[in-house]
Amino acid sequence: MRAFLDKKFLLIIILITSCDQTAEINSNLEDDTEKIVEAIFEVPLKLDDKFKQENNLDNWSEFNRLEYNILVLANSISGYLDNDFNYLSETLNSLANNSDDILGSEFQLYQDRLEIKGRMKLLNIQIQKTKLNIKDWNKQKGLEELNKILIFFNYTVQTIKSVSNNNLID
Repeated sequence: MRAFLDKKFLLIIILITSCDQTAEINSNLEDDTEKIVEAIFEVPLKLDDKFKQENNLDNWSEFNRLEYNILVLANSISGYLDNDFNYLSETLNSLANNSDDILGSEFQLYQDRLEIKGRMKLLNIQIQKTKLNIKDWNKQKGLEELNKILIFFNYTVQTIKSVSNNNLID
């Protein structure tokens, strides 16, 4: 019986001492809101005017508007890091509208090539996701998601270049 009580007594002492701890505030922990986020992101590719004219892409108004707003977004990222998500809301709304317009585009190259359609749909999904959720993210997560928009746009531009230069296999 004494061995049983000794074990119970030891268990009770361990429980009391472990539950009696107070939470200490660790001053070494960094607050996410006070972290400085460095604006490192992809530089969006731009199709040059000569290439657009040679491949009749200058008539694809939906893509030209999207390209313009992607460049506006890239130029606005540092402002986003200095301010809040509202700084980008108008640009993201424009991008969302432009990417929706492209999905309904009647431009021949877009209609004929599924790889371009697929890239545009992925870009649209990323833009919509970022537009809807950026208010809930911290600056680091917001920057990562904005960078994904630029990456998907660059993939799209590279695909358009490859298709236009007949570098992709049919």
